[in-house]
Amino acid sequence: MNVLIRCLAGVLLFLLLVIAPSPARSLETLTPEQAAEDVRVLRRALLELHPGLTKYQSEAEWQAKLARFEAAGQAARTPEALYLAASELAAGIRCGHTWTNVLNQQGAIKSKLLEAPNKLPFRLQWVADRLLVMDSVDGRVRRGDEILTINGANPAQIRTMLWPYLRADGASDQKRLRQLGHDRFDYSQMDITWPLLSPPVDGRWRVQVKRGAKQRTVSVKAVSLKARATRLADQGIQPESEAWQFKVEGQTARLTLPTFSFWNSDFDWKAFLRQSFKSMSEQDVHTLVIDIRANEGGDGAIGARIVQHLIDEPIQFESNQSATRYERVPYILARYLDTWDFGFFDRTGQVRPIADGPQAGMLEFLPRAHGKQTFEPIAPQFRGKVFLLIGGENSSATFQFAQLAQTKGVATLVGQSTGGNRRGLSGGQLAWVNLPNSGVAVDIPLLATRFGADTPDAPIHPDIEVERTFEGQRAGIDEEMAMVQKLMAED
Repeated sequence: MNVLIRCLAGVLLFLLLVIAPSPARSLETLTPEQAAEDVRVLRRALLELHPGLTKYQSEAEWQAKLARFEAAGQAARTPEALYLAASELAAGIRCGHTWTNVLNQQGAIKSKLLEAPNKLPFRLQWVADRLLVMDSVDGRVRRGDEILTINGANPAQIRTMLWPYLRADGASDQKRLRQLGHDRFDYSQMDITWPLLSPPVDGRWRVQVKRGAKQRTVSVKAVSLKARATRLADQGIQPESEAWQFKVEGQTARLTLPTFSFWNSDFDWKAFLRQSFKSMSEQDVHTLVIDIRANEGGDGAIGARIVQHLIDEPIQFESNQSATRYERVPYILARYLDTWDFGFFDRTGQVRPIADGPQAGMLEFLPRAHGKQTFEPIAPQFRGKVFLLIGGENSSATFQFAQLAQTKGVATLVGQSTGGNRRGLSGGQLAWVNLPNSGVAVDIPLLATRFGADTPDAPIHPDIEVERTFEGQRAGIDEEMAMVQKLMAED
């Protein structure tokens, strides 16, 4: 009977999702009633679905942020204003998988955020609390210049203004800082959120530039992302490739892994790793450098497989991403949700109450409560010295990889603190709630990792920390790799 009831519930939920009209209209302006409806939908979705609302804050702090959002959201008269209010609320949960992902926005609001000609005509790197120009499509600002102010705001003021909108898990501030620069993606929060907070005036930005010992203020024309990318391409500047690379120089090998996301790809990463480790064995490689600095995450099995090539006896790793808020998503709420697997919305008969600990009162999703995993060694195995280059971008599967590598002692971690958090990730299953009038969409995780009361709110810290310098980055020095070479020379 329970199986029959569950099947019928699943059918009803599927039918509702299929026949319900798309709720997102993305209006140009919002009435008070429309804004209030969007606020109610997001509020309910978070309260009934999100498994980590008080993971990094007290209930009182969460309620204060929710009240602030309700006031700002109900006062919003444009999708952009509601987007800012929703972005601040999402970031305030301090969960890296909770955010207003610009690629998931609906209709006109997505076009405005991505296509509006209100972007800076150059790309920036945020380093040592300074703004370094990576490249430019305006001749008055050049690669290697330092930006002192934009529309009168210096880097510290820009950081303060943007900080409430930057996502990360708990105290992992390196992840937040990464969102201020363009050295990972073609666009950053300087392109998406900054123009909403401090827009160009009459289509132009007033920029104070420093080149050498000279400073000057120039007025540069705002551009669209597409125009900037096209003009950079004309200069021969293309987006960074996410293709994996393997290189051997002498007795040192380097694996550069910019992504673990191959969901819609036929790339055989297992074969790539197998062949790479085989080549290292044949070429008598003594040192391996694994570079994941640009890698946010993806498939967690990849990091585990790399570790299996580095161990010579079985190891255990505990993973319990099973805390959830619900057994079945309410039908009235499900119509505003989207995901890649609607089975996430029905857990009938697969949950039980959590009785104690920080997540007491929530539910445990039994299929994901698998506890300890055992990883067996896989040939070919590497017996030499391993360095793992890490940084703030590592916040999902690559956070887990860094944690596993450090915990099991298979690599020396070099770089900056990761994203992610030792209290475990909220993710595994995700959905995004599409607000019915503004078109604003908010990504929310549906599962959270179980953690203890004594688990610190902290990222993974490197064994060898490398603090990037402005002059080093301006000169194009790979400062993390320079540290590895120094360590190798001292060994």
